[in-house]
Amino acid sequence: MNISVDNLPDSLRGQIHGVESAIDNESLALFTDNKDVRVSIEHAAHGLRAYSNTFNHYDLWGRFVRSGHKKLPLEEAPKKTIVTRKISEKVDGILYEGEIKITPAVVSTKKDGDDEEFLVWPSDREEKVERALIRLASKGKIVKINFKSGIQYAVIFSMNELAQELKAVGQSMPYPQIKESLEALQGSKLSFKYTATDTKNPSIDDSFYESNMNFLSSLHFSGKKGQGGNIKCVACLNAFVHNMIDNLEYKGYYFNSAQELKRGLSRWMMLRLYHLWRYAAPGKTYHFRLISIMEKYGSIYSDDEITENKLKALRRDMTTTMKDLIEKGAISEYNISNVKDEKSGKIIDYVYEMHPSAQFCDEILALNKHHKRIEIQGGKRIVENAEVIDEDTLEEIVKK
Repeated sequence: MNISVDNLPDSLRGQIHGVESAIDNESLALFTDNKDVRVSIEHAAHGLRAYSNTFNHYDLWGRFVRSGHKKLPLEEAPKKTIVTRKISEKVDGILYEGEIKITPAVVSTKKDGDDEEFLVWPSDREEKVERALIRLASKGKIVKINFKSGIQYAVIFSMNELAQELKAVGQSMPYPQIKESLEALQGSKLSFKYTATDTKNPSIDDSFYESNMNFLSSLHFSGKKGQGGNIKCVACLNAFVHNMIDNLEYKGYYFNSAQELKRGLSRWMMLRLYHLWRYAAPGKTYHFRLISIMEKYGSIYSDDEITENKLKALRRDMTTTMKDLIEKGAISEYNISNVKDEKSGKIIDYVYEMHPSAQFCDEILALNKHHKRIEIQGGKRIVENAEVIDEDTLEEIVKK
């Protein structure tokens, strides 16, 4: 991608010293390295699958609003606009626990020639656009911008390129909707505080983190009137995502497989399986409790009263998602067991046990080998008895 200071939007030119593409930057070269990430053709519905990245614990947090208000005229704003959720995720032996708060964006829209302001909470629409944006970044549409105020990573793309990524997985949107989603991502704020406990080394003190940021750090457009899809966009990623790229705290997944699913819960579950089920193999299963997983997704909150009818509705939603995952080829089957109240004997929850398909096991194996190679190249994984690693040696290490 040929990017220079001269062909960036005017709003950026005076603020920066230089730009580096993924070819010139080691961290971005690793992030955009998607060669050899493939599955056996006989098991691949799409041949070589579209590859993207997902960020370790960040993408598992309930950062999107699933129910309630998603867009409201400013004058109809409720007294409480900030959505608060609990964080509880275990990734690679680290337990993350805490709280996340989501503040909606204020987006202006033309109506009958006048500007009308809306509160927009980041919801399923914004999640689709964010996933497509990271897919573009993973394909090489990402640069390092040396601002006078510091360094940021940014995705550079045309509106048409983003629209095509959405269309490829059956999520077509008109350009105004895509632009509003980008503006909602830039305007919406994330506030989180959490502890990170190393469960493998309990003697190590817990680490505490607290941050405030936007989903996207900043957003810039340039073009001419009537260009539509040819409008150039620059979306600067937030500092949290920037650091995760530098520290190799991301994993690969097959974008098409997850994003082609029609239902939000099914897409989220598929991404979660790619992220957490890294030891998927024949005979191994993955367990979760219904209420806990729906709370993580954002359908319910920790202080909600779960009535019998509500529990039935949650189970129906998950049944549909399980069917989606079977049809998509991620799991071969699943089992459900009841969780009963000791005193009343009433069913208060369900435990799901999922069995991976042969296709999914092949995909995970390919992704794990790729991730291992990235860690070796990035210096995060120490390779014993290998002073010099050439291409042939590296291939042998990855195969082990």
